[in-house]
Amino acid sequence: MKVYNPRMGMDALQVFPCSRAAADQRAGRAGRTGPGTCYRLFTESAYQDEMLPNPVPEIQRTNLANVVLLLKSLEVENLLHFDFMDPPPQENILNSMYQLWLLGALNNAGGLANLGWKMVEFPLDPTLAKMLLMGKELGCVDEVLTIVSMLSVPSVFFRPKDREEESDTAREKFFVPESDHLTLLNVYLLWESNEYSVDWCNAHFLHVKGLQKAREVRSQLVDILNTLKIPQISRHREWDLV
Repeated sequence: MKVYNPRMGMDALQVFPCSRAAADQRAGRAGRTGPGTCYRLFTESAYQDEMLPNPVPEIQRTNLANVVLLLKSLEVENLLHFDFMDPPPQENILNSMYQLWLLGALNNAGGLANLGWKMVEFPLDPTLAKMLLMGKELGCVDEVLTIVSMLSVPSVFFRPKDREEESDTAREKFFVPESDHLTLLNVYLLWESNEYSVDWCNAHFLHVKGLQKAREVRSQLVDILNTLKIPQISRHREWDLV
């Protein structure tokens, strides 16, 4: 289960026993279209004592920064007394508000700042939205756009079991020592310069589906930037600024 740890500010995948409701639903699959038997892979006492009656709602175990940003844009003043169907822990709400305040999305009174109103427009994690808007300030939107798109998809590097050394050597060709983010930018630009070739991806141990998804995300973000009248300025290889 994906669980957000507010103290670390990170999502982690943790192993949990499934809930009783999930186990019963699973049992219901046996015999759905004909007679069937369900073998439960746990004891009756584990079912009674170790399993929760229902799964923990996602809103209670994920990063709430996006939720807080959205509610603030709808002019909800007091989030701690907002009538959630499944109220998340107060610590998570306060932590998300603090993060948004640090990013400059909220003002000292807890309302949305100008930057926050712009960040709401992007279907992104607030840190990535802020990154894009800072790209505008520093005149490198084009590069930051590509990095944000690459961070929105799973890793594009492919490491098959029997060809590990070969794939590591291919990966090193893209490596930018200063930054992992610049490495991702480099991969995308080289893919672009090779006319988005599938064969080129296979030869360099890259997941073509991941890159294609990043390209889709990028084009959607370009549309949002156009709506906000933010020009796509590029630094053309001046990467220190990026």
